[in-house]
Parts: sequence; C-alpha cells; structure tokens
Amino acid sequence: MKIHELTPTILRESFTDISVDRLGIADLVRQADEQLEDPAAYAITSFVGVEPNARNTGAWGGLMQSRRLEDAYSNNPSAEGKIIRQQIDAAMAPVKAALSSRFGNAITLYRAQNDVSDQDRSTLSWTSDPRVAAHFAGVEPWEMKLKQITDQGIAAALAQYHRTGKVKWQGKTYVRTDEPTDDPDLDQYYYEIYDRSGDMITDGDDLAQQFREDQQYHQELLAKKSAKLARILTATIPIDGIIWITDRAGQSEFILHNQAGKAGYVDKTGRLIKHK
Repeated sequence: MKIHELTPTILRESFTDISVDRLGIADLVRQADEQLEDPAAYAITSFVGVEPNARNTGAWGGLMQSRRLEDAYSNNPSAEGKIIRQQIDAAMAPVKAALSSRFGNAITLYRAQNDVSDQDRSTLSWTSDPRVAAHFAGVEPWEMKLKQITDQGIAAALAQYHRTGKVKWQGKTYVRTDEPTDDPDLDQYYYEIYDRSGDMITDGDDLAQQFREDQQYHQELLAKKSAKLARILTATIPIDGIIWITDRAGQSEFILHNQAGKAGYVDKTGRLIKHK
C-alpha cells in the first residue's frame, strides 16, 4: 500500500486523525511547498521523494535522497547548504507562526523507527498523524481493526447459538444443522459456516473449541500488532525545531532538525533520547 492510499481515514479505527488538514495549516503548507525556490525546493523534493501537489497530479514515485538537507542542517554546512537553510527557514516562518498561534510553543509528533543508521542524522521525518506512523511501522489497515476476543464474548455467542441455532462471529455465520454428530464429546449437531457473501465454507462439530481457537489466533495477531506499534516514537516537539512541513503525499510530514540535547533527538541506534 502506498502512503497516499491511507488518506484520509483508513486507520481511523484505532487512531485519531491529526493530519495537516485537521491542524488547519493545509493551505499554508501547500503554498510553502509550491513557492519554495531552488536550491531549497530541490533539497526538499529530494528528501520527500515526490513533487509538490502529488496527490492532485498523481505524480508518485521518485528517489528519497537526504544528502542536501543533511548538509544544510549539519554543523558545518556547505555554501549551498547555507543558502538552502536560509530559504527554508524564511519560507516556513509563516507556517510556524500559524502553528504557534493554534498550539502554543510545541506539538506532539510521531515517528516509526525501523531502520538504524551507522551515523547520526541531522534531519529526520516525523508526522502529526499517528495513522501514518502506524503505516510506516508495518501495521496493516486490517490489523488496526483487530480487537481482543474475550471469554465473555465467547459465552454470549455460544448462548445465542444454543438459543437460536444461529450466530454471527468474526465475519462468519454459524448455522446449526439437524444432522447429529453422535459423539458425546462434541456438539449434539453439526453446524455449517458461511462467509459474508452467504457462501458455505465448511462445517464443524465443536463450536466452543472453534471460538477458543479464534481467540488464541487473535491473541497472536494482537501481540504482533503491539510489537509493530512499539516501534512508534512519540515526542512533544517545539515549533522552532521544525524544518519543513509537507503533505504532498498525504503523509502530514514534519522534517525535524535532529540534534543532541533537543526534543525529538533520535540517536544512530534508533533510540529516542528524552529531552531534559
């Protein structure tokens, strides 16, 4: 799945939509993206990997290259890097002012930390939208819908089945037949299982065991989901620490100045260093 396919609500089930659109700065962000001039414009496009207004033009693709932006925000930038930094700082000033007027001096951002680098980075991508961070952490949309199957839920489903001969469970429908199993360790009658389209999948003879197996399987899936979500870093970032904001791919991306001693600093091991 491409990141633009997440927009706007595909992961809504577990996360609040805190996209650039919801932050109320979409127009300013778009204007900054469109009006930025080279060499800064090329540096940002190389870093992000897509052209401005890509969601409307469909111009997806491109390589993500951080070198120019890394240089501009390093401790010893080149002559071109200094120009890039000046252009970016000037163009982003109105957006930062708007953010400050709405949220004060800081904003909560999220980052999916997967790969690590063999050297410190001076620029890193974060997002205001935790759904986007979940996507980059490897969480699939269907995983966001997963919920724990409780013993109480199983008991209620079984009670309905025994009372009515039919129950809907985890997207399937179980219907009791009049064919006996003739086995005291199993249900008295076989049941048939139908999918959402009403097509029969198979039959069964021990509904309680079936539901317990579903419960165990869901627990395993939820554990995998939790491990992915654990990759998401969360930090309260001062507005002044933001280099650039773009939503050209629907990613609500905040490019931060990644510096030791500042909020949101991620070291080369991928660890978020808490700001004191």
